[in-house]
Amino acid sequence: MKRFVTLVLRFLISIIAKTEISGLENIPLDRPVVLCGNHIGILDGPFIPTIPVVRDHPNQIVVVAEKYQESGILGWGADKLGFLFIDRYNPDVKTLKIVLRRLEKNGLLVIAPEGTRSPNASLIEGKSGAAYLAAKTGATIIPFGSTGTEDHFLKTKLKKFKRLQVKINIGKPFTIPELPKAGKEREDFLRTYTDEIMCQIAALLPESYRGIYAHHPRLYEILGT
Repeated sequence: MKRFVTLVLRFLISIIAKTEISGLENIPLDRPVVLCGNHIGILDGPFIPTIPVVRDHPNQIVVVAEKYQESGILGWGADKLGFLFIDRYNPDVKTLKIVLRRLEKNGLLVIAPEGTRSPNASLIEGKSGAAYLAAKTGATIIPFGSTGTEDHFLKTKLKKFKRLQVKINIGKPFTIPELPKAGKEREDFLRTYTDEIMCQIAALLPESYRGIYAHHPRLYEILGT
């Protein structure tokens, strides 16, 4: 069923969108990977299984908000694709344990550190989940930035029978140190490396999409400005 749903998604997306992907060679297949990107539209989730390398990965892990579990065809499709539903507002220990266990077995986790769709397509504050999972497992982090899947584009383009122009820019891999045991040191660590992840994503996006990270000192360092 997963293969069938993936094929249907690929077909539908090929009809409604022209997709340009760069940097696929940056995704390693021989180690745990956390693929972190921005979240700008409801189409982001369906796009994930259609991305080469991600699509064919034997241990693909995709985490989506629990609200989609009861969301009709979206919830059905996410379930058949093997997506994991996570409670964004309460500690979801069960799901986190599953993610950690699969990551440690050379899993490829796709996650949006912001935790929800941006209301205006520009970056909002990232949450610490991605940094925690990468530090806990030693996974390689791959940032990516996407444009063109915004909800308002979807509505206006389809009304005019025009295809979306989607661009996905995949960045270079990097790692972060081992997670401190507890206390303020861990809190500061997670904040620092969450900002690192978000600034790496921002560097892959046009300026208008960088949101609250547009003037972050770390972004300036990455861009060399």
